[in-house]
Formats: sequence, C-alpha cells, structure tokens
Amino acid sequence: MEWCLLAAADGNNRTNQSPQISRKIEKWSDIVTQLHIDVSKPINNITAKQIKQITNEDARLMAKIDRIENLPRVFRENKLFLLPVSRKEYAIVKGEGYHKLEPITDTKPITHTTQLPISASFLKAESEGVLLEYATSCGLLEKVIGTQNLIQTFRGRTTTPNFSFEVDRSQLTVNRAQIEVDAGFENPGQIILFEAKIGVPTSFAIRQLYYPFRTAYQSGKIVRNFFFCLKKAVERRLYLFWEYEFDPYDSFESIKLVQCKQYQIKISKRASVKEYQNVRPIENKKEIPQANDVNKISEFPLRIFEGYDTADKIKHAFGFVNRQSSYYRHASEILGLVSRDQNGRYKLSDRGEAYLSLSSQRKSQYICKLLLEFPIVNQVFLDISIEPGKVINRQHIVDLLKKNSHLTGSTLGRRAQTIVSWFRWIRNNLGIVDVNKNGDIRISKHTMLM
Repeated sequence: MEWCLLAAADGNNRTNQSPQISRKIEKWSDIVTQLHIDVSKPINNITAKQIKQITNEDARLMAKIDRIENLPRVFRENKLFLLPVSRKEYAIVKGEGYHKLEPITDTKPITHTTQLPISASFLKAESEGVLLEYATSCGLLEKVIGTQNLIQTFRGRTTTPNFSFEVDRSQLTVNRAQIEVDAGFENPGQIILFEAKIGVPTSFAIRQLYYPFRTAYQSGKIVRNFFFCLKKAVERRLYLFWEYEFDPYDSFESIKLVQCKQYQIKISKRASVKEYQNVRPIENKKEIPQANDVNKISEFPLRIFEGYDTADKIKHAFGFVNRQSSYYRHASEILGLVSRDQNGRYKLSDRGEAYLSLSSQRKSQYICKLLLEFPIVNQVFLDISIEPGKVINRQHIVDLLKKNSHLTGSTLGRRAQTIVSWFRWIRNNLGIVDVNKNGDIRISKHTMLM
C-alpha cells in the first residue's frame, strides 16, 4: 500500500503578494483621492475605464484582491472591499467582504483508500481543477459530500445572471459579472460548487463562493458550496474541505460553516489495465467526433434526463453555439449514450440510463471503455499497454487517421488533438495512462500490466 503523493506547490508561498502586485493594489488610494470617493458611504460605483485611466493598470488585476491581508490600506482603514457588478463596473462596498478559514480541529486525517493511480504528468499539472477531477474519480468527493452519481458539468469562466442581495444593510444588484468556477458537479437533485486552492490561505473573498452560488441558485436545485485546499504535509498531501451555506440566500454576509474535514489518500495496489485491454473495438466507430471535452460528452445524458431534449434546449443548457451543440450531440450518439425518438427529440439509450445510475468512480471507468471502442483509440491504448515504454505522439495518431479514415488536410490534426484530449481525460480520471504537455501518450508506470 502506498501513499498518494501530489506534487503541488506549498500554499505558504502563495499567501503573500509580490512587492510589485502590492504596489499596484496600493494605487487604490489614488483612485479614492482623484474621484473624491466618500468612504463613509455604503456603496460607491466605479468603472473599469476609470480604474485604467487613473492607475494605468488592468482593472481585472486591480480588482483581484482575494484575501483580507491583500487589501489596500485605504480599504482596510475604512472597512471597505470591492465587488464586481458587471463586466465593466465595480462597487466599493462597506462591510465584511472576507471570511477567515476555520481551523480543522481533527488532528488525524480521515484515510480514503483507492486503487486509482496518479500519473507522472498529472503530478506536474498543479491544477486545482485536475486535483478535484482525481478526487471525484477515486471516490473521495462522494465520501465528503455524502451523495452519489456526480457528474462534472462545468469549470472555468462564465457570467452571472441578474441578481440582487443585501450587504451591510444596503442593496446591490449584479448583472453579467464575470466569475470563475474551479469545478462544478451535478446530479439530478444537487449542484456542488468548488473554490479550490493549492496551499491553505488564512482567508478568502466571500464573492468567490457567493457569486457562483447565486448563479447556480436559479436552477432550482439544492446548491452546496465547498472551499477545497491541498495541503503539503511531511510525506503526503492532505485534502481539506470546508462546506458553507448562505442563509438567507440573498444576504452576502450570511455565510455559515456547515462542516470541515481533512482527508489523506492511500493507493492500495496498482490498477490493472486488463479490463481495458479486453474492450473490443467497434468497426462502425471509425469516425472521431470533434468533441475534445469528455466532461461535456458525459454531461449530455444528465441534461437529457432533466428534459433538455431538443437542439435549442441543449444549446441553452450548455451555453453552446450551434456548431458546438451538434459536435457534442453527435459524440454522445456515437458513444451510444443518447438517441432520438421518431419526432427527432433526444432520449436516453439503455447505455445512457445505465451510466446515470453509476457512482462517480464507475462512471469514469464506463466512459473510458466507450472511448476505447473507437478502433484508433483502442489501437493506441493496446500499443502502449502491451509494449511498456512505448510512446505514441500526435504525428503517429495523424498517420493512423490517414491510414484508417477518409480525413484529409487540417482535419487530421484536429481529430488527432481530440484523441490526445481523450487520453488526457483518461489520465486525469483513471491514471492508467500518462500524457505530457506535448501530447505524448504512454502507459502509466503505476499500472499493473497483465
């Protein structure tokens, strides 16, 4: 039995801003002075253009004040903080804009055991989202959250809807402000949101949880909010989780701790590739759909289950343009997860229904086997798993596509990139392959070859 060691930067090096950034942030005193801002007022509005004109700095960088210790002096002395209210406007607000992380009093972390290995290139990723993807696939998130059938449905930047809330007894309205979600998971009844950090800060900006919460709140599902940190310990890494709620939902400062726990992961034994080597390729799956994001493919059945059964509804649910919608619908159909009824509406296939009933860990294994049904994907996997040390690069995949399909020109490169992206997903979720930043694919040294 071996410990799961994650090569991530220690957060102690991240808690303090560099002197250069600190000097930029202190330019807020120039803004307050030149615009004659009344710091006694509960809310003062300011535009991104004004920030740029006065400081000659990018407004988004000037607004990135994620911890209480990073506040400029003029904000600290007057109990002020900053909130985005749209893509082009901010509000300087009086009140409590930050929350101090509660100490986790359990001195001994809870051990979670898994057979899921971690590949060498995964260790170099240092990505909060990738770490959460691994935590999902190894079953840890289901243990933390206490619910099953989670599907990762979004990650990255998006915009908020129009919503209003109370902060320090004043009302503020936000409309289409940009936010970033480190990871969002769903099942039919819940949405689980994560703000994630490598290292453990002393505090965080409440908006990092509140804006995604209000964005998801309109879905009608139960929304749960988690703050996740990866902590570097002596010889292992600890997964730390804090869950928060906002009650009432329309009060910015109503943040309350629900639970906090810390875990460590043990890898019990090496995973075998035998069950994946036994997947038989299906000849009519020679066409590789242009759908690089496997998480979006696997989300498709959930949306069909929820009633998004037409192209327009799917486009709305995913925020797709027409072309993207057709790509991922086509991919889900080729994988056999969805089909269409006689009226052209999407419906779950038997495979799709079976997929939704699985645990998160089983879901990853199930999708991997569906991907391996594509003959070229299957051939690449067999080549690297039967011959340890063999490396397949992107050009090799292009050559395979030339030989085994009717693709030509730049399409060959795009489809090869799709296959590399699929193997990168397999790396993140199952750990049985390794994919470096150049797209070179090999079997993971942590797997058991049989």
